[in-house]
Amino acid sequence: MSNILSKINSLKKQINQWSHEYYDLDKPTITDAEYDLAIKELIKLETKYPEYATDDSPTKRVGGHVATHFVKVKHEIPMLSLSNQFTDDDLIKFDSDIKKETNLSQVEYNVEPKIDGLSISLIYLDGILKQALTRGDGEYGEDVTNNVRTIKSIPLKINLNIHRIEIRGEVFLTYKDFYKINDLIEGEYEKFANPRNAAAGSLRNLDSAITAKRNLCMIAYYIPNEIILKQLGLNTQSAVINKLKQLGFKTANEVKKCQNINEVISYVKQITQKRESLEYPVDGMVIKEDDIKLYDILGRTSKFPKWATAYKFPPEIVQTKLIDIEATVGRTGRITYVAKLQPVKLSGSIVSSATLHNAEYISEKDIRINDVVNVYKAAEIIPKVMGPILDKRPNSTKIFKPISNCPICNSLLEQQPEEVDQYCTNVSCPARIIQSLVHFTSKKAMNIEDLSERNIKKLYDAGIIKSIQDIYAFTNKKNLVINSDFKIKEKMFNNLVNHINASRYNSLERLIFAIGIRHIGETTAKVLAKTFRNIDNLANATLEGLTKINDVGETVAISIVDFFKNPSNQKLINDLKGLNINTSYLSSIDESKVDTKSPYYQKTFVITGSFDIPRHEIKKKLEQKFDANVVDAISQSTNYLIIGENGGSKIERANKLNIKIVKEKIWE
Repeated sequence: MSNILSKINSLKKQINQWSHEYYDLDKPTITDAEYDLAIKELIKLETKYPEYATDDSPTKRVGGHVATHFVKVKHEIPMLSLSNQFTDDDLIKFDSDIKKETNLSQVEYNVEPKIDGLSISLIYLDGILKQALTRGDGEYGEDVTNNVRTIKSIPLKINLNIHRIEIRGEVFLTYKDFYKINDLIEGEYEKFANPRNAAAGSLRNLDSAITAKRNLCMIAYYIPNEIILKQLGLNTQSAVINKLKQLGFKTANEVKKCQNINEVISYVKQITQKRESLEYPVDGMVIKEDDIKLYDILGRTSKFPKWATAYKFPPEIVQTKLIDIEATVGRTGRITYVAKLQPVKLSGSIVSSATLHNAEYISEKDIRINDVVNVYKAAEIIPKVMGPILDKRPNSTKIFKPISNCPICNSLLEQQPEEVDQYCTNVSCPARIIQSLVHFTSKKAMNIEDLSERNIKKLYDAGIIKSIQDIYAFTNKKNLVINSDFKIKEKMFNNLVNHINASRYNSLERLIFAIGIRHIGETTAKVLAKTFRNIDNLANATLEGLTKINDVGETVAISIVDFFKNPSNQKLINDLKGLNINTSYLSSIDESKVDTKSPYYQKTFVITGSFDIPRHEIKKKLEQKFDANVVDAISQSTNYLIIGENGGSKIERANKLNIKIVKEKIWE
């Protein structure tokens, strides 16, 4: 038996080496046929001797696991987005802000390609890949471990004497593999619009065998835990990239360490000119301050770190004919105009419509039907019409005239003198109701999966879901839905019912955001939920009380008061209570352990400087010990500034605003 185990281990080692040479080094040393024969032999041995099959075996990459859904898991360290820069001046300001905060005269940067794929977090326990999570909403990701195991550029085992380590990277498809996948899609199935969509669909496929065939790849770029970095003796981001290479991860060829921001700008321009020749889709460059010990000093906002940013490549601009101008209605009644275009390829996808914003935008640009127009993708996502090409304008075009009535319910549109937007004020307008339902069920609101905009429209037209309340009565309409033309089978119906029922237990902040109070985003909703604790307290809040809250100005306060004065909204809240929807704040902390007698209880903190533990750990401890509110920017609502070494410019601002400064480790 020892000979069998030796044979299996030898095959595993050889196959892993071949995979590394092919997928990470781009230097294959054997033919595909030889590789496939070795895999088949290993599968045969592991099937016959299952006691020798291990989680790090390359045979785990063939897939075959079919999931019913992906489990959501909270990230130990949030996966933040990046701020965006678009010009040289933006990068110079980014550099200036870092110098000001760190008191340095020169800053070195690590510049890396911003691959247009999906961010992934890999968790290794004692060197073995145990879990893989998508970015999700940054706080919670989806467990796609079985699918990630099929990606051959991801090591299933790494040689590292650390119990737990998290590696982050980007999963993507090369252009070559993207075109290969689309070529195989026939019949009624839609082809993928671009490599990113194809990569997302492949990674989130419920059948890992399909994922295995898609030839996904990953480039590693980050180790998020600063304590682990210290243990590994890694002091710079450039050293992190080298370490990831040593561990067997594929890293980008276009990574470069730059001595200053001018060198960064020069290198960014160099990659911009050659981006079309790269093997994978790249929509910009990521610029990271190279010295890791400065990360804590620079800190982060609620959305992105201040020590890194993304330079977005100038948008591709194409010309096409504007066939028609249509108007759509949003959940607030706001009218948005959309250009219907002669289909044209733009940034990897076929575009047939683009936003025109509002009537004033169209008039200012003098955009007309039958014009040839310039189109680009704003932030590489939303197609937008820049304006007409006047020397190609036909003589027959007519000046655009805004509509005066709602395109859905025909109500007379209203426009306030100080605003550019037109509004349908009919609260019973079907378009407004549908968009309100879409917002209510969206990921950042009540997060009801499978209840997509397309399904909501169908259910609305059929009279099954006409209001938010109807969503929670949906569970009693199984026969009606399954026997309809919606193509919703029993399994999907049951999954949808489970998601609807799960949303009943969301914390209050999700409900506040979902009901669509004007000017209330998800961050403000969290502040309101934490402050008022239940929906009744919020409904009874006064203008004076609301304006005293951090992140709530006069405009937001008026919007809240007006919302809860409306009889229809009062009925909605009462109906939701009757449907057993949670209307209270569900704290993630153990309130029995909160020090309610402390002067720090429920106070607002800002943290600056460097500490012996990461700032997010300090934030967590402050929340657990004092039910504190920890924010990133100093304002008049801030109660305390906690400072570590090299506190930076926040100390000066705190002194100007008479904010108390704390140097002690009050969280311990």
